[in-house]
Amino acid sequence: MRLPITVPPNFRLDTVVRSHGWYDLPPFSRGEDGSLRLVASIEGRAASCTVYEPSGATTGLEIEVVIEGGSSPEVQAAAEATARAVLALDWEIEPLHALTDADPSLAWVRAAGAGRLLRAPTVFEDLTKLICTTNCTWDATRRMVGALVEHLGPVAPDGRRGFPSPSDMAAVPESFYRDVVRAGYRARSLRELAERTAREPEALERLRNVPWPSFDLRRALLTLHGVGPYAAEHLMRLLGRHDFLALDSWCRAKFARLRDSRRPISDVRIARAYSRYGAFQGLAMWLDLTRDWPCYAVGEVVSAAADV
Repeated sequence: MRLPITVPPNFRLDTVVRSHGWYDLPPFSRGEDGSLRLVASIEGRAASCTVYEPSGATTGLEIEVVIEGGSSPEVQAAAEATARAVLALDWEIEPLHALTDADPSLAWVRAAGAGRLLRAPTVFEDLTKLICTTNCTWDATRRMVGALVEHLGPVAPDGRRGFPSPSDMAAVPESFYRDVVRAGYRARSLRELAERTAREPEALERLRNVPWPSFDLRRALLTLHGVGPYAAEHLMRLLGRHDFLALDSWCRAKFARLRDSRRPISDVRIARAYSRYGAFQGLAMWLDLTRDWPCYAVGEVVSAAADV
């Protein structure tokens, strides 16, 4: 089954796919042709999906779906919704571009089609992966997420595995997360998140559209075991809430390095550097810190706050 996906003007698939490290974690993968591959739950069935830019096309994407039972209007609608969620196609980023257009150091953002971030199909998967990024190396994150998918993930028709459901993760003991996933202190957090989400399957998904002020959303996320300021604010970033910076050791070190500083720079100074972006300050910081990533191809790195 192949379906067309409409995209906003100046959309670039590779920019979004590689804007965030999720493409390097299963069940995502990136094809040599720049396509995005993933296994997602569509109408309750594990489906292998490939999103790509059709050869010779000037606009739009296509998604190819391999799913047991074949196509139906419901499957087609769910597959399109999955692609739109994963690529953050519902985000309104023109206000961000209006701000970056006026900033010489981030004026490349519009031309690069930047501003959207790759997300998981579900908030549960995003938050689980974020817990696996805390206080560890990226290799450790890949190991933990890989173990979850390998041992608990549903199998798609082509043999690839998807991300496990909350109920599947809740069904295994905490020792599984310690001994098999090797999640360390995160074991309790992963199982508690799975249990809570299995009891209320839609609770996390509603966060993508909840009308709460960002401060209240952050406070609610911090009540979850194992979710600190970094994980809460980074999840908010993936929810399209960019009021907070989601600072971690990598962000702090990269900010200092881009400013040729041999000393750590305080969080207050980092926040001041992006305060001009208001509700988009967290996204502006992310774009500034990642602008040397290959997906943007914008050349020399220039600080967005060199005067700070």
